[in-house]
Amino acid sequence: MATPRKNVTAGIIIIGDEILKGYTQDTNTYFLCRTLRSMGVRVSRISVVPDEVMAIAEEVASFSARFTHVLTSGGIGPTHDDITFEAVAQAFGDKLQPHPELEKAVRALGGTGQEKLVQVPSTACLHYGTDPETGVPFRFPLVSVRNVYLFPGIPELQQRVLGGLSSLFRNEGVQFHLRELYLTVEESAVASILTEAQAHFGRRLGIGSYPEWSSNYYRVKLTLDSDEEAAVEEAKAYLTAHLPPGALVPFVPNAVEKAGEAVYKLAQSGTPLGKKVAGALKTMEEALSRYSLTQLCVGFNGGKDCTALLHLFHAAVQRKFPEHKVPLKILYIRSISPFPELEQFLKETAKRTGHIETSGISSVSCLFLTVSYMTGATLPLEVGRIQRRMWP
Repeated sequence: MATPRKNVTAGIIIIGDEILKGYTQDTNTYFLCRTLRSMGVRVSRISVVPDEVMAIAEEVASFSARFTHVLTSGGIGPTHDDITFEAVAQAFGDKLQPHPELEKAVRALGGTGQEKLVQVPSTACLHYGTDPETGVPFRFPLVSVRNVYLFPGIPELQQRVLGGLSSLFRNEGVQFHLRELYLTVEESAVASILTEAQAHFGRRLGIGSYPEWSSNYYRVKLTLDSDEEAAVEEAKAYLTAHLPPGALVPFVPNAVEKAGEAVYKLAQSGTPLGKKVAGALKTMEEALSRYSLTQLCVGFNGGKDCTALLHLFHAAVQRKFPEHKVPLKILYIRSISPFPELEQFLKETAKRTGHIETSGISSVSCLFLTVSYMTGATLPLEVGRIQRRMWP
């Protein structure tokens, strides 16, 4: 395991013409930055370079001298443009040579045309990890040269490799702390306050300000980031005291993940709205006790009532089956000319909630849920067949 240090840094080098040309969207940078920071490693620089030996070699040599760890992504494989091993060898004055352990690993994997995978820099080290998803040891190792680690560019594979070899990078000496504040005012209204706050806390804390144009709940997100938890809490108190009255809004960015907890807390509050929610939840719980998830379907046409039903039903399922994998069935009763905003809402809701299956099916035989949530009526259950034309 890496020796605990106060300041462990990383440089990330993304390799590939397809990134620079816009043929492929880079998701590896986001994953690497988030994961390394969660390990106590401060990412200091990111570079994207083409599939050119000299360009890669120069960047690797530069990063290696400046950062604790260097992680390259891409350029490892059997084809002509997979030149990362060659470039790293050139960066350190090594020679490419076949590695006996890699030859054995390639033979075990089977297939042909893998000769390039065994040709690595002469000073290369091999690291064998364990797949975090299966618990099975990796059949092919991660290659490193000095402080440079050569990761595959395939996102799914890269994530598994880093997860299985996290001990190479984890810095137990540092834990980063983050708090987010949400404001209903524009950046210009708080710019001077943020400047004063940053000067007050200095290098103990980083303050980020990010405008948001599409949210109905806030206009600016502030981030408070530090390796000192006390500094984050002090900054939160400082800004709370100095920001304009009413500027802070209690926005919860991961509300869907906490739906079960929040909805049931509201249902138990005893407020008029809470009583309505409790009535709806009681009927949903009855449905969940009498029928399986595959037999239940939520009717949805974009109105307020069915939107509330959709979220309440998700909360009830989340509460009863916290680890459920069966998709919730949503029957979208679509008009001939639907609103684009509604179509987008459905896509985003399915993405946020997860495990939701939306259909405009022509016929479905199941339990169809409807609700008069806003008026406080209990949720009626209706079993039957729903006929609906499916529009393209």
